[in-house]
Amino acid sequence: MTESGFRSAEDLPEGVSEHLSNLMLTLADNKRLLGIRYSDWILGAPSVEAGIACSAMAQDEWGHARILYAMLRDFGHDPSALEHERESDEYHSSELLDRDVASWEEFLALNFLWDTALSVQFEMLVESRYEPIHYKVRKLLEEERFHFDHGQGWTSRLLGAEGGRAALAEAFVAAWNACVCWFGAADDPLISTLALHGIVRRGADGARARWLERVGPLAAATGLVRAAEGGWAATREPVWEGYGTRRRRTAGGGPDEDSLARVRGDRNRALLLD
Repeated sequence: MTESGFRSAEDLPEGVSEHLSNLMLTLADNKRLLGIRYSDWILGAPSVEAGIACSAMAQDEWGHARILYAMLRDFGHDPSALEHERESDEYHSSELLDRDVASWEEFLALNFLWDTALSVQFEMLVESRYEPIHYKVRKLLEEERFHFDHGQGWTSRLLGAEGGRAALAEAFVAAWNACVCWFGAADDPLISTLALHGIVRRGADGARARWLERVGPLAAATGLVRAAEGGWAATREPVWEGYGTRRRRTAGGGPDEDSLARVRGDRNRALLLD
């Protein structure tokens, strides 16, 4: 394998194009839905500053999603159809985003654990041989640093508050398996193929280890992570039952009815038609 880059989807080897477009769609859908979840807390956050942060993070996620949807045109997709015309079970988003977030602790599980998992997968694309995404990712990750700082700061704050650790641990436990499985099994055919061709720079286990390194120091307080030789290790084995490599989630279904209407912009488009 040479280290020359791929300048377009047409340059990608047979089979690689489908895997990369699937990963990009999964990242786009998760960012689209995560932006919705962030926007839900603009007024309900525990402080004015946190509400402003939720607004900024929501806008970041929606912007990143739109960039990815537009890039998928080169893979034969219609960006407008991807954004506005799919049904719930066609979304490649995590089960963590299917419905409203009920508490600030659950919000932090998304902000600190899930958002970081998405960012780590983008980090695997920083030196990608697929040049169009290679050039987009660096700017995206610069904006994501604030998301991590926000999640890290509030997680640390709650861990030190009375009753905060128990509530946070419950929320983190509920989200943990989806985050761990997101990167795929060690032999995941999608990620393995992309790693083989230099589209991503680490396989599933390497990306998962990077994520554990990032969240481990604080997640250890919830009992989900322990210090290990050379890094951090999860204390729970991932449960792969029901996991699908295409949608990268461990449950069927998709966004609930209200979430689907919002993520597709049904109400806004109805106003335009009127």
